[in-house]
Amino acid sequence: MSYSESEKDNFLEAVASLKKYRRAELIDENGNNLLSSLYTDLLANEQILKTCLKGNTTFIIGRKGTGKSTIFLKIQQELRKKDNNLSCYVDAKTIFESSKSEYVNGLEELKNIISNDVLQNYLIERNFIQTILSELRKEIDKRSYTLIDKIKELFGTDRSSIVREKLQKLQNSIENNELLKSIELPLLQQISTHRKNANEKTNESAFGKNSQLGGKLDLKEQSINASYSENSNSKNLQKNATEVDKQFSDIFLKVFQVKDIITQIKDILSLLNVKSLIIIVDDFSEIDDQAMRVLIDVILAPLNNWSDEFIKFKIAAYPNRVYYGKIDKSKVDIVDLDFYNLYSELDRNNMEERAIDFTRRLVEKRIKYFTEKPAEYFFDTKKEPLESYYELIFQISMNVPRIIGYILFYCCERNIVFDKPINRESLEAASQKYFERNIEHFFDNTTYSMMSFDEKISILQLKELLQQFVDSLSNTRKKIIIGEITGNQYEDVKTNPYTSHFYFKPTYEHFLKTLELNFFISKYSERSDRNREKQSIYCLNYGLCKKENLRWGKPKGSNYRTYFISKSFDFNSLIDDFLKNSKRIICINPKCKKSFPFEELHYLEYNKMLCPECHNPVNIISNSETIQLELEKIDKSKLLPHIELSILYEINKTEKDLKPGEIAEELDCSYQLIGKRAKKLNEEKKLILRMRVEGGKVVYKLTDKAKNDYFNT
Repeated sequence: MSYSESEKDNFLEAVASLKKYRRAELIDENGNNLLSSLYTDLLANEQILKTCLKGNTTFIIGRKGTGKSTIFLKIQQELRKKDNNLSCYVDAKTIFESSKSEYVNGLEELKNIISNDVLQNYLIERNFIQTILSELRKEIDKRSYTLIDKIKELFGTDRSSIVREKLQKLQNSIENNELLKSIELPLLQQISTHRKNANEKTNESAFGKNSQLGGKLDLKEQSINASYSENSNSKNLQKNATEVDKQFSDIFLKVFQVKDIITQIKDILSLLNVKSLIIIVDDFSEIDDQAMRVLIDVILAPLNNWSDEFIKFKIAAYPNRVYYGKIDKSKVDIVDLDFYNLYSELDRNNMEERAIDFTRRLVEKRIKYFTEKPAEYFFDTKKEPLESYYELIFQISMNVPRIIGYILFYCCERNIVFDKPINRESLEAASQKYFERNIEHFFDNTTYSMMSFDEKISILQLKELLQQFVDSLSNTRKKIIIGEITGNQYEDVKTNPYTSHFYFKPTYEHFLKTLELNFFISKYSERSDRNREKQSIYCLNYGLCKKENLRWGKPKGSNYRTYFISKSFDFNSLIDDFLKNSKRIICINPKCKKSFPFEELHYLEYNKMLCPECHNPVNIISNSETIQLELEKIDKSKLLPHIELSILYEINKTEKDLKPGEIAEELDCSYQLIGKRAKKLNEEKKLILRMRVEGGKVVYKLTDKAKNDYFNT
């Protein structure tokens, strides 16, 4: 087979379009939007898109790369076709990072006046609502100017002037920061004081004090009107802090006058005949838990609940990293994009067939558009039918478009550029390469990351558990081969048995969510065992199986329907023993500190995770002397924030100088953030070199110090 240079370039462009991160626009060299031609829905008849376009608040849930941002782009494209709808996009992750910068760069003088946590939360929420309104104005400007001729025809130039004047007035109110000094700052000081008192009281085993904060709020008169009270006893140590957070939310709403903002937006949009506003919130799960809770309860829920169906949200989140708060969950649509969660709701007997159909549609549409060739032109169909390759791509990627893009990109490097069609060998090699370069380093990042000691231990314990999974499956494979494990289901595959899947009780899923979120494992199915107890079936990452010489999948045919639920793949005891030895449950009350064996978790959950002795909350604590000793040996000066470690790992794995935009694409963040952090790594840490190349563009490379400290080279 011989491919022309243009065919190679076009194929590379096709797979590069699948690798795109975040809000990367699908455009051609002339700037034309390709989304209409390339969008591929996970379900037939674009059912996902149709659900998301309904007039409800929607949570779109999926792991990284499952296509959430692409769906958002398509939603906005469709909404812009309708004059009575308006959409606006907000990236929660960027807001969170920029709020940190604002704290560092502009408000140092507040450090001694307001506690760090109150100020940080305040800046996030303030920045978020300002960004919503700023982005909204941009969208309104686009809409108003595109409709300006219509407005003139209907109302004349006076009406168009009113629209512009109102938009400008709203923008000016957003940009006005005088409220911080005259109104918000005194109130924040009071909140900070009461939160401090509440936190101090949580360290006492019993108290019965009452406190009051009162005042008056009227933005026109520059005065405050807000109040709250606290009442606590030994049965609820955390109530004070929770109540202060609640009152912080209520007072914050009064400061920003959300209802008034909604009214102003409605008034302006009514002149353009807009009846519905959809606010798209991306990367919601990328912010920390506290910011997530306050963001929902302070901003999103009030806007959603107070607008008389005028404002609705489309929110992207990760599995097990979702908070609904004051948003009525019964009134929202929830769209799952991950394989099992999506297809099991439709037809459990044909989940794989539906998933493979998406893989086929996605790959064929991209290749056909960019190369004007059928997909089989680039695959070795003499060895296997094209459908077999689609099935393998699904197994490797679990239907994640971004992973599909990487797999085909690596196959292009290995085969297409050397005039060889893609085959099973190249796809499997690509799966291992993707695992080693994009997934495996997660645990290394954790070791040198600036996270809490307990978080580190918890994550590194999962590395040990993952290794136990691999060891157990490898041992099962060996026993099947030598005949220690026998059965009809193993007869046809005895020399090379399938040992990639395992099962356990659904109650254990919570403890493995980090492994699943980062693609080490994936949920594959649910079945009842021979005792008729429901079990969750999970699989190892295909690339990990390839690395460990474990055959992925199961034999075909109805005779092997229960292959995954065989006793050999029962990991309940393994997980149970791990949790007993690695976790302990303790009461947070310093006067009590009662410890409970892990076996009592179900009883404590039934008791709402409260200590039966003093009725204070209990926490699950990670416990590993071995990991703790290893972590204590690490030079604390080498610890870095996660994003900075990721920059180092990205430069190291590519083994070439990288531009900020290239790193940003890989890390799913803005190039501006990469530039700021890279400057710090260069000037303060001396870990990277910033160099200018032809055209004046900046590229980064690792210093010898970085290689020695973090990569042992």
